[in-house]
Amino acid sequence: MIAARGKVCFLILFGLNFLLVGIMEGLGEECGIAAVSLPKGMKDPPFGGAAHYLYKMLLQQQHRGQQSAGITTYNKKRTQLIDTHKGIGMVNEVFRSHHLEKNKAILSEYSGSRGIGHVRYATSGREDESSAQPFERHHGRLRKWFSFGYNGHIANFSELKKQLLGAGYYLVRDIDTELVMHFISKAMVGSQKTAIEDVFGNLSETFDGAYCISYINADGLLVVARDPVGIRPLSYSNEDGLFMAASESCALTSCEAEKVRNVAPGEMVLVQDGNLEVKRFAKKRNVSHCMFEWVYFSNPASVIDKVSVYEARWRLGEQLARNEQLELNGKDFVVVAVPDTAKPAASGYAHETGLPLMEGLIRNRYVGRTFIEGNNRANIAREKYNVNKAAIEGKKVILVDDSLVRGTTGKSFIAMLRRVGKPKEVHMRVSCPPIKYPCFYGTDMSTLQELAAPKHMDAEEVRTTRIDVSEKAIEGIGKEIGLDSLAYQNIAGLKKAIGLPEESGGLCMACLTGKYPTDCGKKLFCKALDEFKKNPGKKHKRVI
Repeated sequence: MIAARGKVCFLILFGLNFLLVGIMEGLGEECGIAAVSLPKGMKDPPFGGAAHYLYKMLLQQQHRGQQSAGITTYNKKRTQLIDTHKGIGMVNEVFRSHHLEKNKAILSEYSGSRGIGHVRYATSGREDESSAQPFERHHGRLRKWFSFGYNGHIANFSELKKQLLGAGYYLVRDIDTELVMHFISKAMVGSQKTAIEDVFGNLSETFDGAYCISYINADGLLVVARDPVGIRPLSYSNEDGLFMAASESCALTSCEAEKVRNVAPGEMVLVQDGNLEVKRFAKKRNVSHCMFEWVYFSNPASVIDKVSVYEARWRLGEQLARNEQLELNGKDFVVVAVPDTAKPAASGYAHETGLPLMEGLIRNRYVGRTFIEGNNRANIAREKYNVNKAAIEGKKVILVDDSLVRGTTGKSFIAMLRRVGKPKEVHMRVSCPPIKYPCFYGTDMSTLQELAAPKHMDAEEVRTTRIDVSEKAIEGIGKEIGLDSLAYQNIAGLKKAIGLPEESGGLCMACLTGKYPTDCGKKLFCKALDEFKKNPGKKHKRVI
């Protein structure tokens, strides 16, 4: 994520409302998408029609993006056949939910029979309304007048940008969403109609990276599609003619969907005039699902590719406990979760060890996400958590977190825990293995220099992409952030805990192993390694 962080005016207006994240040092992932099509001739549709459902689904995916939100709806009775409402801020702010009349006015104006929605956390571009999604492209021909929302990151953005500029195109916002819009438009050039599966097939041959797309045009065609590698999740339901799709299955079940399916990698779902078709638009490839969706990103109530997020996180905690080297007892030790995403793992750990699970940390739900404020992450972390001294004073605390990425927040956070809570010892157990390498598929960590683990690994460890991190490196990380001991999940434990069915494909663990599932990911990793060799201690420089 390249966007600048923490503009003062933005924080004053919106900073107090960011929710749903642990202490995970500013790690974020780009976006969530939604789509809905109402049954043909639906009796008594809810006020706002498609806008009503999109608003509800976006609320359930707020954790995937807090910088902006928006919807595009289709209404054949409107002059603007497709029309877009979007803005900076949380879903409730963009839809003015705290002002009943203004909220009703928005839902009424954008009422429709179908539509798409989006919540954004930027991995590139600016934090302004022009970069908010969905992106709408006006055109005189109905099939070329379209809007879309996008979740992921195009790894070969730089070379595709050069290609567009060489062909006389221009990128105003310099973001991959704009690039996607241009390539969709290019595939429709000419008076002869191009089948939508061919349009998306062209994208699959052009793009390298992660992308789930929701799309609607002024002909009333609604499409959701998942990239052929399947890095990011996408679910849908179709019950009694009500079609819904979203990045998170819980967004569908919150709207009372009962039969939720996954969009398979390389497949698209098309809905028009009440008819639904599932089509393959891309050749089958080696599927590689992002392991971080189960570890951290997704709502614990979601199911991704047949695996419950909550159960996977619980099992991760159990695996941590089985690997425990300390001699534990219920008299001296307590387990404390870093709120909120680590709670299932902490519960699994406590259950397996028989230790009491205590609320040693209470999250202030009215303080912003730490990554929003960039250089002020440590200050925000201190404001964000209240230490519950009664639960941990004089105890040996096993602090369970889902991941340790940069370590920038950890030091001040642990110091606060010791100062206020007066524990006897603080030990951290991390349910994800050490993050050693960059991600080029939509997660906010694109360089080696910004990560905690490579700073403590020797050069040979980094270059050879060994799976295991030395005890010396782990001890160094622990000492840097002020722990009595630090232990991570191992790769075998991660794979076992997630338990992805064989037919669903494999896991993308590139940030743990250095093995990237796409060609451009491999090339960018080589660049990142070269940069690290030249400047291992230098402030990180993005390679995308």
